Parts: sequence; structure tokens; C-alpha cells
Amino acid sequence: MNTISFKTSVKDKYELISIRPIMDIIFGENNWSFRTEGIDRILSVVSSVPCAPMVNYILKDKGFHCEELTPALSF
Repeated sequence: MNTISFKTSVKDKYELISIRPIMDIIFGENNWSFRTEGIDRILSVVSSVPCAPMVNYILKDKGFHCEELTPALSF
């Protein structure tokens, strides 16, 4: 399983209402989370298959900006 993080334009938990049902159906209730604190408003999704295009589509369809964050390299 991989965790993919996305920078979004979702401002608060009330705006999540429009994406919560589809995210729960596709990824499962416990396989995604959202942090509204901070400037980037990070959505994290746990998936065993590539999911960035689907997440991007879901958020854009609901009127939000979504950008996949590349993982930081650690040395």
C-alpha cells in the first residue's frame, strides 16, 4: 500500500461534504484523510494501485484544485 498526498484548495470540513461519499466508496472510509490546517490543505490517500488521476478527477469535478505532491527524498 502506498500513501499519496495532494495539495488541494478545499478550505474546511464543510467543503469535504461534497467529496466524502465518493472517496469513501472508491477508497474506503479509513483509506483517506484530510488536514485543513496549514496552507496546503493536504489530502492523503492510501491505495495499492495508482490513484492520482482518479483523485484529481474527483476533486476537479467538485470544483476544487488538486495537485499531487512528490515525496521528499531522504538520505
